[in-house]
Amino acid sequence: MSRIIGIDLGTTNTCTAYVSNMIPRVIPIESGFNTMPSVVSLTADGRVLVGQAAKEHGLLQPERTIVGVKRLLGRQFGSPVVQDLARRTSYAIVADERGEAAVEVGTTRHSTAEIQSHILRQVKRYAEINLGEAIPEVVIAVPAYYSDHQRALVKQAGQQAGWTVRRIINEPTAAALAYGFNRGFDQKILIYDLGGGTFDVSVLELTGNVFQVIATGGDMFLGGADFDARVQAWIVEQFRKQTKIDLAEEPAALQRIREAAERAKIELSLLVNTEIRLPALLERRGKPVDLTLVLDRETLNALTRDLVERTIAVVDQVLADAALGKQEIEEVIPVGGQTRMPLVVDAITQHFGKAPRKGVHPDECVALGAALLGDSLAKIDAVTLLDTLSVPIGRADPAGNLAVLIGKNVSLPFKAATEVRTEHDGQTSVQLDVFQGEAGVPVREAEYLGTLVYDALAPGPAGSAGLAVELLLDGEGMLNITATDLASGEKRAMALATLERPAAATPVIEKHRPAGVTPPDKSSFSGLVKSLLTKK
Repeated sequence: MSRIIGIDLGTTNTCTAYVSNMIPRVIPIESGFNTMPSVVSLTADGRVLVGQAAKEHGLLQPERTIVGVKRLLGRQFGSPVVQDLARRTSYAIVADERGEAAVEVGTTRHSTAEIQSHILRQVKRYAEINLGEAIPEVVIAVPAYYSDHQRALVKQAGQQAGWTVRRIINEPTAAALAYGFNRGFDQKILIYDLGGGTFDVSVLELTGNVFQVIATGGDMFLGGADFDARVQAWIVEQFRKQTKIDLAEEPAALQRIREAAERAKIELSLLVNTEIRLPALLERRGKPVDLTLVLDRETLNALTRDLVERTIAVVDQVLADAALGKQEIEEVIPVGGQTRMPLVVDAITQHFGKAPRKGVHPDECVALGAALLGDSLAKIDAVTLLDTLSVPIGRADPAGNLAVLIGKNVSLPFKAATEVRTEHDGQTSVQLDVFQGEAGVPVREAEYLGTLVYDALAPGPAGSAGLAVELLLDGEGMLNITATDLASGEKRAMALATLERPAAATPVIEKHRPAGVTPPDKSSFSGLVKSLLTKK
């Protein structure tokens, strides 16, 4: 039987693992390193660079280098989160024919799934070289809050890379597997997953090899990249004070500063201060201008303390959802490279009265857990996963707010039902718009998942025809829909169509823009710096 490997397809880095003799092991990806930068660069001469090569190329051509595409995957271009992200990127974010976020490099538009497929194709190449065999199947870990559509796009990216995606697993659940598989634990644990682009929290109850998720939550736009952005803005401001030079229109210099900010942040996890030195950052009047600054840990903490406090607020909300007190959590498992930051460790320790668990590698545990699941798929009763839905799924009520059909933290699989009837005489088609968001919020602020379209109704008086709709959320969090014609009794399996977002659900971007921030153009990385420096 062929081997099934596991992948943590991260915002910042990607890691992959396999199981040998019941022991999960990481597969070296690039130059012996266990992780590969999740970066793709599409060069002007038609080459596709992936990983470290793409990251280095980004210093020369930031506008052709895609970083953090995981945050864009499957999201509507007009959504507040995508519009906010567009201010932070060196590459152009545009809308595709379905209104979803896509990437434009040169004059060519690329889907987010296509960009992710380049990363997965590179991973496949390294895995097969290292293991010396073909790897046809894979388990991929995704954020717990990913919608049905986003999970489907991950599967699509895997297929484009040449894989059969056997399972999609939530990242916190994968981390719990890496921690507790075959260890006979009987305890409640909390997974604190602060990665490069996302923050997830899950509370699980472990009983032997049964892993039951009790509650999960997170912040889809909080991660290490946001810590880097704070340091980057500080560097730009200090440089402006020293030289009177505004770097807002210097994309190449800003890309170097971005790299330096990330390095400085990492170094300050071990050191109390670090020097940021960028010789010949740019030229003025034919002469090179250098940048030299010293950043200490105290300043870094001041710049990012509110971000850490946001994570603790999410932790408290998830505990409240689980109806648990902090004292009932026996272990806190840190996941993601950002959890190495001393400020994060101190916040967890202070909040729970004990330090987070050591011994679980924060960069590798998600891939190791995904590999363990892949290995168990061929074995009977090897592991039982009981996951939950992190964000409710529903439809619009008459007031335009989200009416929940599948609630938050329901155990998966889960089945729900609703009806949609005709509103006019002679009507032969009906539509059901489906959203994901918190109960009662205006649907314009929720994620639009798609529209169920049925156009084979027999004409009749208003309300006499329609559909009974059954929504089944499977164990992977994938949505399966069955529609039954109420008049004829005909039943058919259907899929959501991604249409133009309904007008009533169009988000109001200006409402979500911070006060005092002028939206920069989409083209440059300088948008981030401009926006941060103009906040009052």
